[in-house]
Amino acid sequence: MYCKNCGRQLKEGTRFCDRCGQSVRKNMQNSQAARHQEIKELQAERLNRKKRLAEKEARQARNRKRKKNRGTTVLFVAVILLIAVASIIIGYNIPGDDSTTNTIASSTPESSLGVQVTATPIASKSGYSEISLSGVTCPYPSDFRSNTVTGSEKLNLTDALGGATMIVAQEGKSGEPADLMKAYLEEIGVDNATEMRAGSDSYVVTVEDGESVVHRKCIVKNGIAVYYDFTYDADSTSKQKYEEHIKYIDSKMK
Repeated sequence: MYCKNCGRQLKEGTRFCDRCGQSVRKNMQNSQAARHQEIKELQAERLNRKKRLAEKEARQARNRKRKKNRGTTVLFVAVILLIAVASIIIGYNIPGDDSTTNTIASSTPESSLGVQVTATPIASKSGYSEISLSGVTCPYPSDFRSNTVTGSEKLNLTDALGGATMIVAQEGKSGEPADLMKAYLEEIGVDNATEMRAGSDSYVVTVEDGESVVHRKCIVKNGIAVYYDFTYDADSTSKQKYEEHIKYIDSKMK
């Protein structure tokens, strides 16, 4: 045992240090108090470490949650953008399969008068889609099925029930609409038509032979004739629907 004050070795049972006179009991009390204080400090340090560790884990959990929420938001925005792009693509493909879209998009031939012509599909609206040819917009039923085009045709469509067909075409033509209408009737071998109307830049003809009805509207602009032919069976059960199609297309084609 040693004196806590001067460090002298003490004999067993000694009450005071024979060098400095320090009380041995006081030394022991001071030593115990210091030990208790050290224990308290160690306990406080352990509590502080646990508290800091808990705070660190809480921050990490919050960061992981924020990253997860951020990832979810980015994924949601990406899905919305994909849906929007898909909607635009689908709108441009109505109606018909891939062959229709390719045919329309690539239809940019030179007319016989050397005028560049274009065909641009427009998304469907109110049950109809539209095609734009050389500045003329022509609607057509969105539920009609698309077929392969030939010659001057830009669209070749068939009713899903098979009772009607519709083509949209353009040709290089010059002259008054009335003269073009007469030339068309001579071409199909008809003297009189159910309906014949000619204006300053367009004409309308309806021909019925007892078996089928053929309706044409043609608009002439800058030496280009853009027209559609709508043909259906005269005794078709969908005759009223086809007549409504014709009425709508005539009113919107311009």
